[in-house]
Order: sequence, then structure tokens, then C-alpha cells
Amino acid sequence: MTKMPEVLTQTSPGRSGDMLSDLLESMHVTGMVLFRAEFREPWCVTSVDSDQMAAMLALGSSRVIPFHIIGSGSCRIELPEREPMRLNSGDAVLLPYGGVHRLSGGDATAPVHIGQLLPQLPWAGMPLVEHGGAGGATSVICGFIRCDELLFHPVLRHLPDVLHITPDTTPADHWLATTIRHTVTEASKPQPGWRSMLPRLTELMFVEILRKHMQGLSADEVGWFAAYNDAVVGSALKLLHAAPMEDWSLESLARGVGVSRTVLSERFNHFLDQPPMQYLAHWRLQLAAKHLKSSELPIKIIADHAKYESEAAFSRAFKRRFGVPPGDWRRRQAAG
Repeated sequence: MTKMPEVLTQTSPGRSGDMLSDLLESMHVTGMVLFRAEFREPWCVTSVDSDQMAAMLALGSSRVIPFHIIGSGSCRIELPEREPMRLNSGDAVLLPYGGVHRLSGGDATAPVHIGQLLPQLPWAGMPLVEHGGAGGATSVICGFIRCDELLFHPVLRHLPDVLHITPDTTPADHWLATTIRHTVTEASKPQPGWRSMLPRLTELMFVEILRKHMQGLSADEVGWFAAYNDAVVGSALKLLHAAPMEDWSLESLARGVGVSRTVLSERFNHFLDQPPMQYLAHWRLQLAAKHLKSSELPIKIIADHAKYESEAAFSRAFKRRFGVPPGDWRRRQAAG
């Protein structure tokens, strides 16, 4: 039997049972604070969409997930076909699909495109945008979470188009509130090491926001995060993520969860719109994409590890899933 390369055995996820970390690592999530803004009444700005932002910052095939943190003051955020939301000091808002949106104060005024207010690239440091009149001030920290575009949709496609977070005083929200405060302080008064500190803080905030979203889901929700909370599907997911290269079958997985094959299939289809073995095949491809980016192993070795009988079969499955062959994927990642 061919011995599995050490890089694959050491980096196989899931042994800790932490499925959320598995997903975020497979998506290559990184964070960035882009600029801070001081707005004074009256003011109103319109954003760029995520594709424009990715192009502007030369981020290649990345999904850009904008966020805003209200450092002080208050404002409104408006998205098409949604009621405006009020944002107060200490709030954070995340837009998973990066749609065009509008931030404004309390007084009506004509909107200005944010691109007109930003300095020309490249930036020597973090820009400060100042805009508006002479009225009350609102401080906003603007940035984004970046992940690979091709891996975003299958994992996070059931998130709402906006996540508005107001940390409360419960112990569960302590970390989130603290992370938001640290991000505001570090962005407002940069100290030595801020370029290293701010990305870590924004990534921590992203994880905390996803945790809070998971904990607040109702029983009638669907998607990966709701599936995690389900007794049947959540148990099955833990088994699959703990040992993704195991020779699983529907029967062995159902036996591990303690339910019938019919019940397991029905629950998977309800939450994830796919049967368990298809989910496993997709997850193995996602792990393969991670190895293609993070290692120089031959595609044949990665195909073997992902349980494909041949490199050709792996390439066909990879292209079906992500739209490009694995070799092209690897070259794009290296170039980007």
C-alpha cells in the first residue's frame, strides 16, 4: 500500500470535532480593515459591490465580504428591498454577498459614492475618509473578510444578505464586544504592529459573528449552520468531518448516528439539499482544493487521498464542482 504523504496526514481536519474551523480553513479566510471614516451630519454614502472591490484591490478570484463597525455615533444602513437598519455605537454589520448598500446619518442629503472619497491607490497607510457637514459625528471602521470565491457559495449560501450584530452583556457576547472594541481602538489610533493585529481581530470577529448566528437560528431554518444544530444531521456531520477519508457508506453513517438510512437521508436533504454521500464527496473536493493551494504535491497524490480511482476521474469531478480543472485552479491560486 502506498504510504500517504505526511503533509496530508498532518493537515487532515476534523480530529478535534471543530467543523466550523474546518470550513473556514478550507475557504482560506483572511480579514482586512480597509479604511476608517468620520462622517458628520448630514451625510450619505453608497458602497461599491464586492466584485468592484475585489477588482479595485486586485484580489483575483476572491469573495469579498464587507463589514462596518460603528465606533461612535449612529447611522442607518439600507439595502435594496429591505427596511433600513439602525446601527449604534459598538454594532457590527456583515454583508455576506457584498451587495451595494447605503450608509447615512439621520438628516436627508444626496448620496455620494464612496469611491469619490477614497484616495488614489496605492495607499501608504490606512486612509481616513472625512465627509459631510458640521453636525453630529459618526465614526465607522470599514473592511472586509476575504475568502476564495469558488469555495464560498457551497458552504455559506444560506446566510442572510446582512448580519447585524449588537453584542449584549451576556458572557457569550463578551468576546465579540471586546473584539469589536479592540478593532475600533486599533484602527482609530494605530500602534506599532497594527498591520498584523487588525487582520487577526477582524477574523476573530467574523468567527464570533458566525457563532452568534448559529446560536440564534430557529428550528425552521435550513442550511449548513442549521444542520449543525440538528441532532441527527449534526451528529453525522461531526463523524464525516472527523474522518473524511474513511470508507463511509450511507449504512455505516446511519449506524454511527443511530438512525435509519431513510431518516438520515431525509434530514440531510431537508437541511442541505443533498444526500449524505454527496455532501461527503463535495467536502473531499473542498479539502483537495485546499491541498492544491497549500502544497506542491502532484495532483495524482491528492486525487488518491480524495478517494478517486484515477486522476482523470478526480479532474472531472473537480471541474464539475468548481468550474475549472484542478491544474488551472492551482495555477490561479499561485498567480493570485
